[in-house]
Amino acid sequence: MRATLLSECTKLRTQRGALIAAASMFILMVGMSALAASESHTDAALRGGDDDIVQISLAGVVFAALAAVVVGASSMTSEYSTRMIRTTLTATQGRLRVLGAKAAAVLGLSFPLALAASVAAYLIAQSLLHDRGYVAPAYPPLSITDPEAARAVVGTALLLSAYSLIALGIGTALRHTGASIAAAVGLVFVPLLMLGVFPETVRERIVQATPLAGMAVQSTTGRMLSAFGDVRGMPIGPWQGLGVAYVWAFGSLAVGYLLLRRRDA
Repeated sequence: MRATLLSECTKLRTQRGALIAAASMFILMVGMSALAASESHTDAALRGGDDDIVQISLAGVVFAALAAVVVGASSMTSEYSTRMIRTTLTATQGRLRVLGAKAAAVLGLSFPLALAASVAAYLIAQSLLHDRGYVAPAYPPLSITDPEAARAVVGTALLLSAYSLIALGIGTALRHTGASIAAAVGLVFVPLLMLGVFPETVRERIVQATPLAGMAVQSTTGRMLSAFGDVRGMPIGPWQGLGVAYVWAFGSLAVGYLLLRRRDA
């Protein structure tokens, strides 16, 4: 297994598309979070505010998720486009070992980079929010070591990694880069865009049952997702929501493996 993992890590480091997507994930996470913070404002100078300044500081996750999906999907589909997958499956005994090594390689690339991006985004955005009026007593300073802030920062990195794994599973199943990216983006973002269409009970089920549930890991107030409809917070706990995202990740990998095992390269 060690040799297979080293091989997959080496291949991932040489895949230009995956590396560009990984760099884009970092840039989008930091840049769009900073933009969201710079465009935010409040007049709650003395009374208590209800804006979720932790979530605002990590708002770039919506855009970084697009790049995370590309990282995961391209790590598998690039081998099909170059026919390298035949060599990989011939050289490695056990297709489960191949997919497991790819998942570990994707996780090893996406999580550290997403964590660094989340930390940078949070620190930069908090400074910008302070300049935009988010100050005590309405909004007391919130250190990155605060339990809620730390949970949101680490959870955001885990969420982006989950989206990469979802895309890897879809890429294994569909074997086509464009179709895999489109399917993964649809799975992650269509529920978000449809929140304003359905009644409250349906919206709650959508949030609870789709990869969108992972966004709950950022929530610290009842304002989460309010920009996408009349949504009063997340109807699921932070870690439970992240768990739902990983259920989707492992589920997509399981489907991908079943199809990988049954089909010829």
